[in-house]
Amino acid sequence: MIRGIVFDLDGTLLDTLSSLAGTFNRTLESFGLPQHPIDAYRYFIGDGLRACVERCLPGDCRDEETIARFTRRQQEDYLASWHTAHPYAGIDRMLDILQQMDVPVAVVSNKPHAFTERCVEHFFPDIFAVVQGHIEPFAHKPDPASTLAVCRRLGLATNEVAFVGDTATDVRTALAAGNLPVGALWGFRDAEELVSAGASLLAPAPEDVPALIPLN
Repeated sequence: MIRGIVFDLDGTLLDTLSSLAGTFNRTLESFGLPQHPIDAYRYFIGDGLRACVERCLPGDCRDEETIARFTRRQQEDYLASWHTAHPYAGIDRMLDILQQMDVPVAVVSNKPHAFTERCVEHFFPDIFAVVQGHIEPFAHKPDPASTLAVCRRLGLATNEVAFVGDTATDVRTALAAGNLPVGALWGFRDAEELVSAGASLLAPAPEDVPALIPLN
């Protein structure tokens, strides 16, 4: 039985697509580089900040100096604009149900740790038992190290934890950590990607999560 749930952040708890597309496109514009359609960011986001930066930049602009300058400017922009994201419809209700069921919840994100903490504290105050963004010495998901550390902090065995996320990266993280992989169909990616990656369950909407997962 499952006794706790770990959630991804971007594309799972928070709809950050427009806000992240905006900050990256404004940074591209400031560098005099072509911008991308908002939907393109569904596939740019999810594997960490550097991966998203590299995917945004043209192939001939991916030298280390440009990546570093771009990242600094994008992070300055994001510091002023991150709050324009919002929880997906149904997330607050789902979290209320899980609280009523006394199910501990946590966040594991590839977003930098400081921003992850800031987003969770702003949108979901006093809800999550553990919040873990990307920080050294952990590698980015799908490396399971950060998720395993969160399971330990929850005091749960890995097979007592479900991992809910919207990308193949999240599913692979869950499998590598020994968690139950649950695909969030309301997020950035589609069912085909999640099933191909090995999702055991698919949740059509946030409100389906408490009933779908076999909670103890």
